[in-house]
Amino acid sequence: MPPPSVLRTTLKYGVAAALAGALTMNRQDVQFAWYPLVAVVMCMDETDTRVLAASRTRVLGTVTGGVVAGLVHMVLSGWIGLTVSLLLVVPLLRLLGWQSSRALGMLVCSMLFLIEHYSQLDWVYVGNRILDTLLGIAAVLVVSYLFWPVNRLAEIRSLDAQLRSTTRERLVAIRQWLKTSHAEPVAAPVAITGSRIAQQLSRLVNDELRSSPLGPGRRQRWRQRGVLWERINHHSLQLQRLGRMLPQGALSEADTPWLDGLLELLTPGPEPLVPPLVQRQSLVRLASDHGLAPLLLLAVDDELQRLVRSLHSLALASRHDDQPWPGADGSGGPS
Repeated sequence: MPPPSVLRTTLKYGVAAALAGALTMNRQDVQFAWYPLVAVVMCMDETDTRVLAASRTRVLGTVTGGVVAGLVHMVLSGWIGLTVSLLLVVPLLRLLGWQSSRALGMLVCSMLFLIEHYSQLDWVYVGNRILDTLLGIAAVLVVSYLFWPVNRLAEIRSLDAQLRSTTRERLVAIRQWLKTSHAEPVAAPVAITGSRIAQQLSRLVNDELRSSPLGPGRRQRWRQRGVLWERINHHSLQLQRLGRMLPQGALSEADTPWLDGLLELLTPGPEPLVPPLVQRQSLVRLASDHGLAPLLLLAVDDELQRLVRSLHSLALASRHDDQPWPGADGSGGPS
């Protein structure tokens, strides 16, 4: 059984190609179904980032390639004309900021110059071939919008919730190991789970910001939050690793508000509270009173302070998640 992502991509290609073929058969002036089908293959994207976000630039790039080919054909012909067209269309698309449509622009130039009857190349032929390519783009957009709509923000929030749950379990395990005196089973560090989720979150955030640079992903500071989650995952894992170097229950008789208040930072709220951090001199006295290695306790404190700062920054970035943003209801942004 193939993975769901592979099956989904295969169905998208198949439905989009079938739709493009059906649209092609209904047009009398389409000579070859190759043009819209190639546009389907070149425009479809597995993550849907460039399919939905760059649709306008793909359409404009296709039109640009056709117009450049038509203008160059008025002066040059054959392979020389094709070469000059490609040398013009690539920097032009880059200058206009339509890099995602560069392949389609080059394709349109090539298929216009490499026709069998070269005398047919006029503005009517150029317009028909542009419309053929736009049929394929339209089929891709219809399939992406109607059949498999993308909601990356929901997936990002789901990964954020998974990271909170994973980090909470890790912090509970740290506290149990340091505060439980009897031989109670405590979960061991699991590095791959948090790292994998953090990487997925970073990848989805990059896709969302590429597709909508000024959208809710930017307003809700998901890029900063993705970086913070990577730091939190690293520091919490290091804290758990260092804590397990201490004997179980090493701090069972010590007053540790700096350890008990970590879970509160993972709870979303308008005003996150930072737990009081321990003083270095207190750690030295604590180590001497309980017969612990002072350097190891200082290393634990160093990772703890880094973790607290990252958790506090994440809580500040997440505190407005449930509040409507200016302009979200169409009333406009701030003046």
